[in-house]
Amino acid sequence: MPDTALRLDIDRSVTLRQLRTFVTVADLTSFSLAAQQLRLSQPSVSYQVKELEEALGLPLLDRLGKRVSLTEAGSVLYSYARRTLNVLDEASLALEEMRGIKRGNLRVGASTTVGIYLLPAALGAFKKLHPGLVISLEIGSRVRVQEQVLRNELDLAVVGPALKDPDLASIPFVSDELVVIAPANHALAGRRGLGLKDLEGEPFIMREPASGSRASFEKAARKAGAKLDVAMELGSNGAIKHAVESGLGLAAISRYACALELSGHRLVELRVRGFPIRRDWHIVHLRRRRLPVSVLAFIEFLQGTSWLARNGPQRPPTD
Repeated sequence: MPDTALRLDIDRSVTLRQLRTFVTVADLTSFSLAAQQLRLSQPSVSYQVKELEEALGLPLLDRLGKRVSLTEAGSVLYSYARRTLNVLDEASLALEEMRGIKRGNLRVGASTTVGIYLLPAALGAFKKLHPGLVISLEIGSRVRVQEQVLRNELDLAVVGPALKDPDLASIPFVSDELVVIAPANHALAGRRGLGLKDLEGEPFIMREPASGSRASFEKAARKAGAKLDVAMELGSNGAIKHAVESGLGLAAISRYACALELSGHRLVELRVRGFPIRRDWHIVHLRRRRLPVSVLAFIEFLQGTSWLARNGPQRPPTD
């Protein structure tokens, strides 16, 4: 039988908040990353762990510069704390299912293009249906947001190519089209029968190397045997559109991203063989996780795509 006095002392001294903070620091091996995920200040995270160590009378983490590792006592506590928090999370899910989607959190991630030009409309429409739901949207590179899903920092992410990871489930979303754009007064505007090799002498404005749209464009260029002149690399579609409109070069970006500029004749779509390039976006989530009812409902809502016509841009052509 465990010592009753000691057990009761732990009951009074250790809080669930301390345990969750400790587990998060251990998972991320970093106080600063844990603070970001928990939306706390770094001193607050350090204080929670210090209080837990003092309550137990044992060191739990070794501080090694910016990284931390578990001590022997920390490894023992981590396994019990993780199991305890998993059970509590399951209880929370069960209760959430009983009350529907009247409360709770929905943490969504997205790669840049879909996160800026498509998902806000979907999230806004879903929020109107479930006003009590707290929704957050994290926009980053497709690799970064999928890694956040793997760490359970996000409930789901919408990206182009999904990572080939057995822990991730991938669900087809909508299709996008990559188009070649030019300034409205460009010499090639209106010309038919262009190939990528006809554009070899043109300067191109590109996204960063990790961009999915850039990868698709460069793949098409290699297939056509065309050597592209990368004149500039910019980190956002908005900056690229301004650069193209200013006559600094051509670009290949999502039709969703330039729909307004094309309809307003500020930019033109060049008629290039092999374009537009069709690419699919995907919804990814943790395969092993029992998804909350709010996440399941949002995935179903996204797949319905009725919000596309009601809110924001129309679906690209499918023929």
